[in-house]
Amino acid sequence: MIGGLQTLTITPQQEPPTNLQLIREVTLDSDCITLAAHGNDVYVGTEDGKILKVDDRESIEILVNMNYSDLFLTGLCVHGGNLYSLSACEYDGPSTCISRYDLQNTIEELHSWEFDDPDADILGSKIAITQNQLVVADITNHRLTVYSLTGQLIRHVDCPQFTQYSWVCICVSPSNPDVIIVSDYDSEQVFAVNLTTEAVLWTNNDISGPQGIVSYGAEYLLVAEAGEDTQLWILNANTGQS
Repeated sequence: MIGGLQTLTITPQQEPPTNLQLIREVTLDSDCITLAAHGNDVYVGTEDGKILKVDDRESIEILVNMNYSDLFLTGLCVHGGNLYSLSACEYDGPSTCISRYDLQNTIEELHSWEFDDPDADILGSKIAITQNQLVVADITNHRLTVYSLTGQLIRHVDCPQFTQYSWVCICVSPSNPDVIIVSDYDSEQVFAVNLTTEAVLWTNNDISGPQGIVSYGAEYLLVAEAGEDTQLWILNANTGQS
């Protein structure tokens, strides 16, 4: 898996994991870049511009096929019966947009808006939803951008840690909905940013090549480390300590 994890439903009293056990595998026709879990379903964004739905019976349904060989989906979120995606494409000039799809009755696109980041095609999982706001990692402009769920710009939050080639995944802190956790493969950092104060609350430099990140329970984060073998780090969401 290349992309990031978005949500994982765990009881608040859950203790940190001590081992991994493979439950099942689902084979896809193209590489996964990003995904979002919702209930028993997993939504997958692939390198060839498809959004797939995989249910708990391992049935795969193509929800969206953008038909661009050079399009990258670098963010998926599910909220309020809608699916949000971040896509970047070089077709007929650079184009980056955020789209909102109706999941309840049809996969019709309800709304989309442009996102000003030509580097959005760098791999990762760059969107998260918290407090009815959508947060996007803007690599080119070194910031987090906060939108309403219908695309109105709310504010920018400076994030100078981003470099030109940052491979970023983000998630919401399980202990504070105003805090975004960033996993940056390029700088080999995991750090927490408060969206209101813009303060960096903590930084962890222990992980070599951090990639996908997900909240776990009420106070933990799981971070995937790049490498030949699957390896997860467990971090305290309040302190960043492993």
